[in-house]
Amino acid sequence: MFRKDKKNLLTRFLLNKKTLALVGLAVIVLISFPLAKNISQRYKISQEIKELEAEINNLENQNTNLKEFMNYLESDQFVEERARLNLGLKKEGEEVAVISGEPLENNGNKEEGAATGIFGIEKEEPAKPIGNPRKWWRYFFNYSPF
Repeated sequence: MFRKDKKNLLTRFLLNKKTLALVGLAVIVLISFPLAKNISQRYKISQEIKELEAEINNLENQNTNLKEFMNYLESDQFVEERARLNLGLKKEGEEVAVISGEPLENNGNKEEGAATGIFGIEKEEPAKPIGNPRKWWRYFFNYSPF
């Protein structure tokens, strides 16, 4: 009789709704931790793969640019250009004009390129040095009163 009560008590405890819910919750928690860790690792790996693919594309673009540059360096056009600039060579029938390093005077011309002698390039005025008090004033107040 004592054994039947013990089995009956154990069966009642295991088949109790609260006990089953608690055991089920424990099983779900024990399964979810490794699952969450696995999902996190997969996400990190996929992000790393995307970064590496972007880096591969960038390196491939650099590689093609360098190949194009190498082709240009090996071309006859580059060799001719370097021979003209560095060695002072010229083609037959070609005349060379030498421009001295003296700056041209502007003579009041406001036209673009009048100061440098080259169209499309304007001569820049050198910036006047700014004193330390003015620098500090600008730093603190972002305004220049003097």
